[in-house]
Amino acid sequence: MSVKYLFVLTSSPKDFYCEQTLVAIASLRVHNPGAFVTVLTDDKTAATLTGNRAALKSAVDELKVVSIDDKFTPMQRSRFLKTSMRNMVDGDFLFIDSDTAIVGDLSIPEEWRGGIYAVLDFHTNLSKAINRGTVLNNAKRMGFSPILNDELFNSGVIFVADTPEMHKFFEKWHELWLTCVSKGFNFDMASFAETDFTFGYIIKKMPGEWNCQLAYGKKYLPQGKVLHFFGSRIIDTCGRKVPASMDVFLPKILRRSFYTDLKEIPVQVNVDKSIHINEYYDDVIAHAKEAFLYQTKHAGVFGADVIRSYAFARSLAFLYKKMQFLLLPVELLSKLL
Repeated sequence: MSVKYLFVLTSSPKDFYCEQTLVAIASLRVHNPGAFVTVLTDDKTAATLTGNRAALKSAVDELKVVSIDDKFTPMQRSRFLKTSMRNMVDGDFLFIDSDTAIVGDLSIPEEWRGGIYAVLDFHTNLSKAINRGTVLNNAKRMGFSPILNDELFNSGVIFVADTPEMHKFFEKWHELWLTCVSKGFNFDMASFAETDFTFGYIIKKMPGEWNCQLAYGKKYLPQGKVLHFFGSRIIDTCGRKVPASMDVFLPKILRRSFYTDLKEIPVQVNVDKSIHINEYYDDVIAHAKEAFLYQTKHAGVFGADVIRSYAFARSLAFLYKKMQFLLLPVELLSKLL
């Protein structure tokens, strides 16, 4: 069946979300030539898509612009669009977060027609999740259900059919998210879970390789279709030169400079919508999965688990920002792997 591949963008020239989205779209087009790509954005973001940022408009098949009240912050505008996207975009779609690399064929299975599908958060049931307490406390704080089916779905990749039920589902999700905002809670997953509860738990499980959450999805990586590395794991190397050996600890696609440097690089969008940046960028984008498999090959399964953990990412980011003199032993270690 025909499907749109949907990204949501809220950005300004001060951040790198536009460039991050462009990289995600470029990776999608490498592995899914001919894909119909839609970007849903707000009016403030659309006004900034000029100069090099205008390449994003050429890279997509459909740009949907929505006016949003000025009272919402940039983060809130992003969630505003995400929780109401079903009622802003026509046709079945696969929504994909921008902090991803598409590394496989995303042809939608016929049996998904008419439904809504997502991958479990952390690739496990809530009762086994490390953040179970936080999730349940947030639900209680919002006055929501305690997630009785033990399934919390990650909202980073969602297939949604264009049906009346799905339109109502998103109306409810948006309503519940606004309730969360009114209570000072801007995130969307608690309201996503509560909407699923309200509709009788209709979200169905998507195979893990469709949203391989790298810190917890090692068994899905070899067959991964979408690698979800999360924006919080993109590390600012603070201008320090990164030796090639550090690829095992810090793949190029997880370096902040990979996106910020792109601001100054012309992007070529071909007639077939394939994207060419330069040899370096094209290679990194086309071989994103290999970069993470490289970690497993050189550090082993356990070592790769450590490297992909949030604790390691936070520690490495701290060293680059505050204690660069301690990076030398890390760089020496990387040469031994």
